[in-house]
Amino acid sequence: MGKTALAKRICDGRTGDEAIYLPHCSPVKELLCSLLMECWRRGVWELPDGAESDEASVEKKVRRFDQKAALTQAVKALQNAGKSQKPVVIIDEFEGASASVVRACRHLAPHATLIVCGASEKPGQRPFLFGFEKIEVARLSKSESEELATRLLGEFQIAEGERGALLRHVVEAAQGLPRVIHELVSRAAKRGDVSLRGVRREEVHGHTTVDMTPALIIGACFLLALRYAVRGLGDADLPALAGISAAGFMVLRFYAYRMSRPQRAAN
Repeated sequence: MGKTALAKRICDGRTGDEAIYLPHCSPVKELLCSLLMECWRRGVWELPDGAESDEASVEKKVRRFDQKAALTQAVKALQNAGKSQKPVVIIDEFEGASASVVRACRHLAPHATLIVCGASEKPGQRPFLFGFEKIEVARLSKSESEELATRLLGEFQIAEGERGALLRHVVEAAQGLPRVIHELVSRAAKRGDVSLRGVRREEVHGHTTVDMTPALIIGACFLLALRYAVRGLGDADLPALAGISAAGFMVLRFYAYRMSRPQRAAN
């Protein structure tokens, strides 16, 4: 839906430092450490007990904080950052935030303008979100998505036979995620294959999966060999067992592939 892009656009025109963007909101310690490191890079916070200047040393010490100490230092950092103007903190993927993350956000809220982006809110988050202003953004209509996708693909050289299929894929798969799809199409263009097949290949590029096919085949062969050893070569049920096993293997392999496909994250 473009929630992240929208949240960053809210900050356009503001003076002072750019907003602090935190892409991962869980676990809470990771959120607070990321916030402290961003404040350290902007020069509005320093370690309370040291004068380390290199980033690796500072991050190492920051990660040794317990949750309470990290939260205390994060509040202090935001107070320092807000001496001239209230800082803006954008927290993405908030639908996956735990209750401890939401509680931490309530402590940070008085000292910064928090913009949290998420596809939905979990029931466990609602008691902690009172006082926050909720803004719902409607999804693009089909016609709006088609218009956006047509403009998006206009800059690429695409074979006429592929254009229609690729356009349908972008509209159905993107659902208003122009930046993500644009990156996929751009990478496919660099490889010289701007087609539906090329874009789908880019969707799974870099997604590591473990192919269990060899292990399953070896296991099946072992079981068949064991059955031969126990019941002998005259086993009349073996062909039926082999057929059923092969069918089960193909079904398992199909669903294993479907489950291993990467899930698109809203940008």
